[in-house]
Amino acid sequence: MENRFFLNELFKSLSFSYQRLFIIILSIFIGALTCSAFLNIYFDIDIKLSKELKAYGANVIISPKNIDENFISNAKYEEIKQKLKARALTPFLYEFLNLGSTSAVVLGTDFKALKLTKPFLEIKDGSFSLRDFNDNSIFLGIDLAKQLGLKVGNELQIYNPNNGKSVKLTIKAIFSSNDEFDSIALVSLNVIQNLSDTQGINYANAIVDGNFQNVWSQTQAISDNTINAKPISSVSLSENLVLKKIKTLMFLIVIIVLIIVTTSVNTTLSSIIFSRKKEIALRLALGAKKSEIFKLFASECFIVSLIASIIGAFCGIFLANIFGYLIFNSSIDFRFKAVLISIIISLAFAFFAAFLPIKKALKINICDNLKGD
Repeated sequence: MENRFFLNELFKSLSFSYQRLFIIILSIFIGALTCSAFLNIYFDIDIKLSKELKAYGANVIISPKNIDENFISNAKYEEIKQKLKARALTPFLYEFLNLGSTSAVVLGTDFKALKLTKPFLEIKDGSFSLRDFNDNSIFLGIDLAKQLGLKVGNELQIYNPNNGKSVKLTIKAIFSSNDEFDSIALVSLNVIQNLSDTQGINYANAIVDGNFQNVWSQTQAISDNTINAKPISSVSLSENLVLKKIKTLMFLIVIIVLIIVTTSVNTTLSSIIFSRKKEIALRLALGAKKSEIFKLFASECFIVSLIASIIGAFCGIFLANIFGYLIFNSSIDFRFKAVLISIIISLAFAFFAAFLPIKKALKINICDNLKGD
């Protein structure tokens, strides 16, 4: 009977202040929504941002350990391919060869991997696609193409004066990268190895997923007395720095939003209690205990906060995915712990916001508030 009476009083209390309670619900909802969205992104950002940054090029370099040894053998290169969990591994073998009437640097590589490890090759003419990636194709840097006076579709003979070997290839594209690549020619690794009688490469670049420590441990695992693999520090460390700054920014945004929410809940609840101070004084005058008054307002606050927190936390998943598609062009994985943590944080801030107004309600002077009534 007592519980039924309390529930009836609680329902009346909620009905009496529904307009102001809506502000509290909206405030806590926004707090939980923001908290849940950023927590879901926070737990997923390492993977998402890592993939996004690695789209800008290689983050690992593999080179011969001995300075006198200018090559990594084909067998060793294949072994590295097997051991290193790389998204792309690009071999580089340079030779200075005769191209028609002039001489230039020719790079033998894996075209498909090069597109990933050096993504900023701008095609000025022709195409740089899978159907062009074969042993009969050659791609010219824009400066070299101007020097030779050749266009896409022309044939170009490459000659090695050291052994007399030559090959005729078709120009498939002219590219620009605003660096030394503008003055070289790109051919298949097989072509340059056959022309130079070399069964190896000068070095290799790779894209390895993971943070700096993970990349470092993978490179150390494949390094031995013949090769030296290491992260490109400027890339990997910058990635960690960017991640830390973004996470710090997200944390500050969540804290600011929660402080605003706390202030809003505090002022709104204070307004509710002020408007009901005569009712509180009358209840105390009729023999109600302070603990009962506290229980009534605390229960009212808890129910409102819990409902708003749960709805806001689950809606935060949709907000996280909106940010995910806008920033990373992919979805954010759902994590229940992010929802649970956001609900707990929202309830904690709601408790701190409600504590002082409820405490003030218990200190209401009965005589002053009932005088003249």
